[in-house]
Amino acid sequence: MALALLFTALADRGAFAADASLVKPASPAAPRKLAASLGSGLANGVFPRTVVHHVGKTTLLQRPLRVAVLSTGQNDGLLTLGLVPVGTTRDDQGRLYAPYLEAGFATQQAEMRQTTDLGVRSAPDLEVLAALRPDLILVNKAMLTPQMQALYQRIAPTVVTRGNGVNWKIDFLLLADALGRTDAARAWLARYHADTVALARQWLAASAPSVSFVQANAVRNRIMGVRSFAGSIAEDAGLLRPASQRFAGNSQDISAELLDQADADWIFYAARDKSLSSLTGSPLWPRLRGAAQGHAVRVALDPFYLNAGPLAARTVLDTLARITLSVVPRS
Repeated sequence: MALALLFTALADRGAFAADASLVKPASPAAPRKLAASLGSGLANGVFPRTVVHHVGKTTLLQRPLRVAVLSTGQNDGLLTLGLVPVGTTRDDQGRLYAPYLEAGFATQQAEMRQTTDLGVRSAPDLEVLAALRPDLILVNKAMLTPQMQALYQRIAPTVVTRGNGVNWKIDFLLLADALGRTDAARAWLARYHADTVALARQWLAASAPSVSFVQANAVRNRIMGVRSFAGSIAEDAGLLRPASQRFAGNSQDISAELLDQADADWIFYAARDKSLSSLTGSPLWPRLRGAAQGHAVRVALDPFYLNAGPLAARTVLDTLARITLSVVPRS
């Protein structure tokens, strides 16, 4: 609520009265529209519909209500559109729902507790899946083989999204198309983009701060590029990235000796507790400009770095707004 009021206040004081194209990236990292070759091309609620996805096409005879999710990030989009999955796979911590989803969809907790455990993402329990009698299966391309797709299609119509974080907007739109709820997804994205414009307008009168995204686990530290989930949101919001994080890919692993590549005006870092020492315990950590200035912010690992969906995006955007605007001079 506080962040919603903040974005409203930015708008009310004329923060983005000019054309939004002035702060819209010329070629945004995160695609904003489905390719013409994808989706059904049909209006909301029209069934049957044939949805072209990333591994073929699937015909849905009626509006899906019993949806099974095999790639955990898709739970975010499904819940945002008002549906609780009948079954889903576990994340790397053995949970069906990450804490940010449990908190963000608290009013649906009772129904979420009824979601069936389908096992691990790499090898879902097909017998349990079939017993659920879903009318739609959702899976990311990254988690799919042709053999697995054939098995899923024998159980229920299957729609394959792209995955890989930076594709979160078009994955949300494709998921919504399969549900016959495209208008709701477009409306959500329109509100999100209006808020990113409001935030980006702040840097027209003050130098935009640079932000770094870094996560740690037991074996490596990883910096996230512009073409990552969090990176795409920072780009939408008009925030800068250090030169070390403007590479072409999603992420890069860095050794302890190269920790300076994680530096920026603000450092947003995350790790499981037992892995935190590999990052903040490094002798180089307190020498980073962001850390030395008290601008190193620990954030939740799941919405920033592991799940890619609407509520995760809102969580990242609200965090960036709250932190970076705390040091913007006020007129």
